[in-house]
Amino acid sequence: MLFRSFFSFRREASDACLLRKFGIASVFATTLFVGGVALGQGGGGGGGNNNNNNNNGNFNNNGFNLGNRVGGVKVDANGVLRALSVQEQDEALEEARRSMVGPQGELKTPANQRLVSLKKIQQIVLESQKTQKPLPEEVSYLGGLTRVSNVFVYPERNDIVIAGPAEPWTVGPNGTIVGIKSGRPIVTLDDLLNAMRTVDSARKTGISVSIDPTEEGTVRLRKLLSQVKITANQSNWQSLETAMRDAFGPQQVKLQGVSANTRMARVILTADYKMKLYGMNLEKAPVDGLPSYLDMMVQSKGRNVQSRWWMTCDYSSIEHSADRLAWKITGRGIKTLTEEEQIAADGSVSQKGKADPVAKKWADTFTSKLEELSVKDPVFGELRNIMDLCVVAAIIQSNGLQELAGCDLSACMGDNAQPTLSQVAFPTSLDPQCSFVRAAQGFVVSASGGVMVDSWQVAATAKTSDELSVSPQGKQWAEESRIWQ
Repeated sequence: MLFRSFFSFRREASDACLLRKFGIASVFATTLFVGGVALGQGGGGGGGNNNNNNNNGNFNNNGFNLGNRVGGVKVDANGVLRALSVQEQDEALEEARRSMVGPQGELKTPANQRLVSLKKIQQIVLESQKTQKPLPEEVSYLGGLTRVSNVFVYPERNDIVIAGPAEPWTVGPNGTIVGIKSGRPIVTLDDLLNAMRTVDSARKTGISVSIDPTEEGTVRLRKLLSQVKITANQSNWQSLETAMRDAFGPQQVKLQGVSANTRMARVILTADYKMKLYGMNLEKAPVDGLPSYLDMMVQSKGRNVQSRWWMTCDYSSIEHSADRLAWKITGRGIKTLTEEEQIAADGSVSQKGKADPVAKKWADTFTSKLEELSVKDPVFGELRNIMDLCVVAAIIQSNGLQELAGCDLSACMGDNAQPTLSQVAFPTSLDPQCSFVRAAQGFVVSASGGVMVDSWQVAATAKTSDELSVSPQGKQWAEESRIWQ
C-alpha cells in the first residue's frame, strides 16, 4: 500500500507572481496523495468505504470512542477543523477518565513482548457487532500494545499474530489513551481495523486528501494583492496578514479512499495540522529545542525559498524468516523530509530535487523530536502507530500470510470488511494557516505540511533473516477466549 500524502494550499499563477513581486516568499504545499497513483485534487471527497461505517453508535460504546475530539482538535458545527480550548481539553480528559475501566489482571504489568491474535480479534469483533454488546477495553486497546514490531504466523493454530511492547493504559494529553510507563499512545483496535480495511483500496486507487482554496477565496486574494504594496520597512504587516487570511478564506478539505468519518482520516489530517502550527510559529511546540521554521529562517538570514515538508515512514529494516512465518519491523517508524519547489511562469509547481539548508535543518530537528512529541502531543505517536499497522496489513496481504496460516481474515480485511467503526467527524473546511515574519528579503507567508505513508513500498523491502523464528509463547494460548498472550 503506497500511502503517500502531501497536504497543501495551491495558488493561481497570477497569485504566485504577485507574491514574488511584492517581496513575499510563499511556503505552501499541495495535495495528499495516497496509493500508487497521484490523484491530483483528490477527486470526490469522502469516498471509499462510507457504506461500511454507517453505525448508530452501537459499536462506539466500547472504550475507543473518542467522539469529535481527536489529537486536541475538533470539528465545529460549521464543519471547520479547530483547536480545542483549554476548557474543552479539560472536558475531554474528564470524559475519558469517567469512561475508562482500566487494565485488569496480568495487563497491569508491562511486557517486553505481548502477542495479539488477529483471528481472535475478528471473532470477538463480529460477535460484538452481532450481539450489540460493547467490547472490553483489552480488545479496544489491543492488550496495551504501544508499538507493533513483529508478525508471527502459526499454521498449527490457523492464526496470524501481531506483537510488540505493551503497558497498562491510562488517560494522557487531550484524552488520548497512553501507556502508563512510556506515555506513548496505545495501539487501538479502530486503527487496526482501518488499516486492514483499506489495504486493497489503498493499493488499487489510493487514499487521498486535499486542502484546496475556494474559487471565491482565490479571487479575493488576487484582488487584495493587486491593491497593496509591501516593503521591507512595512509597519502594518500584521494587519496585512489578517487581511490576506480573511481574503483567502476557509480551505476545502476533500478525502478519497478511506471513509471520512474514521479515526484514521482524522489522525492523519490532525498530525499535518499540528506540524503546520509548530512550523509556522502559530503554536509553540511542547518540547524543548524545537523552534519554528520561521524563527530558524530569520535567525539564519537565509534566502527566501519555497519548500514543502512531509512526514513519512522510517523503518531501518523489514525482515522475515526463510519460511515467512516470522516477521520483524525495525525502526523509529516516522521522519520528516523536505524539498524545494519552483514556480514556473505559468504557475505550475515542480520539485527541484534538493533541500534548502534551513528547511532541512528544521525537518531534521522535527524528526529528532518526534519521539518526545509522541508523548507531549500524542497525535504524532498515533500517526506512527497507523504507519506500523498499515505496514503490517501490507505484509499480510502482499505475502499471502492468510493462506500460509490457514486463517481467513476477509471479514476484516479489504473492501468487503464487515465491522462498523467508531464515527469521528471530518472537516469540510480548514481555516487558512498563514504566518508572516520579517525576513532578510522581505516577508514570508507560510502554510506547509504533509504526511506520506509508503506501507506497500516498505513491505517490499523485506529481506530474509536466518535469526528470526516465531515466538514459542504463541504456539499455545493460555486462555483461548482472550486475544492476547
